[in-house]
Amino acid sequence: MEGFQKWVGKISKDVKAASEKASSSSSSSSSFEGPRSTEGLSAALSDQSRIIVARPVRGVVSLWTCSKFCAIAFVAGIIVGYTLKRRVKRWANKLLKRIRDD
Repeated sequence: MEGFQKWVGKISKDVKAASEKASSSSSSSSSFEGPRSTEGLSAALSDQSRIIVARPVRGVVSLWTCSKFCAIAFVAGIIVGYTLKRRVKRWANKLLKRIRDD
């Protein structure tokens, strides 16, 4: 879990740095230029100067919040599943009675 938190923190720092770099770029024409032929593929993929809109990082959902949401969704799914099962059984019984009577 600690490794995951470090990984998320590293990613958020990278995104913040990229957004700051994009917002501090003063020349708008150079931000739309493609990578030069002398640069490698990795340099072209890591080039963050072509970011058009830099959005701030909104944060990470905590494990506790995620766990609460999953538990609520699980319980709601069980309740909906049982009520749906009951409705389908009633509908099937009515349909079978009609078929038998005809």
